[in-house]
Amino acid sequence: MSNIKEVAQRAGVSIPTAYKALGGTYYTSPEIRNKVFEAAEELGYVHKASKINGDNSDKVIAIVLDEIINPFYSNMIKEMSKEFENLGYRLIVMYSNNNQACEKADFEMILKHKINGAIFIPSFETNEDIIRHMIVSKFPMLQLFRDVYEGVDTLLIDDELGAYLAVQYLIQNGHRKIMLIAKTHPSLVRREKGYMKAFEEAGISYESEWLYLMNYDNCTKSMIKQKIQEISPTAILSVGENIGTNVIQSLNEMNLSIPEDVSLISYDDFAWTATYGITAIAHSYESIGRLAAQMMHARFMDMGEKKRKSAERLILDPYLISRNSVKIIGRQEE
Repeated sequence: MSNIKEVAQRAGVSIPTAYKALGGTYYTSPEIRNKVFEAAEELGYVHKASKINGDNSDKVIAIVLDEIINPFYSNMIKEMSKEFENLGYRLIVMYSNNNQACEKADFEMILKHKINGAIFIPSFETNEDIIRHMIVSKFPMLQLFRDVYEGVDTLLIDDELGAYLAVQYLIQNGHRKIMLIAKTHPSLVRREKGYMKAFEEAGISYESEWLYLMNYDNCTKSMIKQKIQEISPTAILSVGENIGTNVIQSLNEMNLSIPEDVSLISYDDFAWTATYGITAIAHSYESIGRLAAQMMHARFMDMGEKKRKSAERLILDPYLISRNSVKIIGRQEE
């Protein structure tokens, strides 16, 4: 088993510098840090701050979410907690608010307080430096829903398939002028691809303006209402709870009823979608929780191995729940 002295020698630095580079609370220059990381990885050295002792009941896993208020995450954590409890782990929840600096501060706190593993939804602006440090240290990590970092275990949902299923269902029910209303970012393009694929496979054309993609700063009811008035769609696919509730409020204020005037599908199945009979693209929270726990547990079992196993990448398929919010229309009603 290699030691810190051998790592320092291979990296061409002093032993104290090697400790600082590998430590969770002190950062050296990127050049020195990279040399130390590479030496540690080549030698299979695991820094003592990353080693885990005791049984699973001593282990704490942090979950870093990008939003504080999101019913999807609440349902996910509920199921995830059950799985981790069965395996003997404890969970704490942190938030990055989709902010690079906040995410980095969360990771620094995780390392400082010797939390044993992290599940996180990557922020849109990356933190390559500290993530690389955690990978080299064999720190157990799992990124959710965004495939951002190589070398990190990843659990995804096939959002392209989800949007495809929704639009395909609307087309099968006679709809042609279908709006997609969603928040967007360069890293979030899968739903748009699914939307376009459904039209292309049906041999039907669509207008680019029907894809109303909003950034995270301009999602307001007034903007959604204005866009619906401009396009006059027969059906809408709304993504996320905030947009979904704003769409319903906009339709109410415009005296448009669901599904008589406008059909609606919600991407994500919430408590209110079932209550109000809204057709939804759903995900198995139980599967997300079970797989997340299993993937993290496998990383803990890998801690004693000299060579780190390759990162896993799993993708879950969403499914459509048909309720009463989609009207079957004829060509004359388009």
